[in-house]
Amino acid sequence: MEAVLIKAKTISSAWSQLIHEIYEKGEEHKPDYKTMTKRVHATIYIEDVENLQVNPAVPFGANLIRKYKEELTEEYADWYVSLSDDDKRKFDYCYAKQLFRYGETAYNTVHANVSNLRPGSRRHVGVLWENEVHIPKYEDQPCWIAYKVELLNDTQVRIYLLYRSWDAFGGFPANIPAIVEGFKKVFREQNLAIKIESLIATGWDTHIYETDLQAVEKIFKNNDLCPMCKCITPKHSFISTTKGKACPECKRSM
Repeated sequence: MEAVLIKAKTISSAWSQLIHEIYEKGEEHKPDYKTMTKRVHATIYIEDVENLQVNPAVPFGANLIRKYKEELTEEYADWYVSLSDDDKRKFDYCYAKQLFRYGETAYNTVHANVSNLRPGSRRHVGVLWENEVHIPKYEDQPCWIAYKVELLNDTQVRIYLLYRSWDAFGGFPANIPAIVEGFKKVFREQNLAIKIESLIATGWDTHIYETDLQAVEKIFKNNDLCPMCKCITPKHSFISTTKGKACPECKRSM
């Protein structure tokens, strides 16, 4: 399996580069649930998590992104926990619950870590995987399994994420904006003047499902990566500049 390192200015650029790398270099893999994928091991560094979060080629709209952001909150965790076990809206794992009501004690890992931030510490870690719950299962385990918050200085943090399995095409562009907003909400609630300086995410098995490969192929038939920002851009919209061809956004910023 190919191991790739992606450095991106924005979330849009990170997603664009990631699906391009998997499409071009991915290893064909058949997991135990029989759905074929193309996969890589990926580490993705994103410099700016605030601007250009969603590329126009993402396979869903702003409403779904908004829904994911609403579901990655402490309020959603409490709603989820309040459901009866036989409620059809209750599935086997919920990221909000794992973050804010973890385990039998309903431990709030995010608030505990954020309330105790120390400059340079490598110990502000939260785990979403519960061994005794998830190891015996054969499906419905959390794909996102851990995070770390690193306080860089008085006003900035870096967020680290770890995925055991990650849907690059449909999962990544929803997950990252929601996770960013979830942490920002906690910072606001604790009256902390902290911004996310960057984010580094690692996916042990970062993949595109066979059912999505046709959509990805169609994207790269009509689009290409901008040589400057590395965002997926319609081929017909590139503009010639003294620095080479550029997407309209890069051209405006020159």
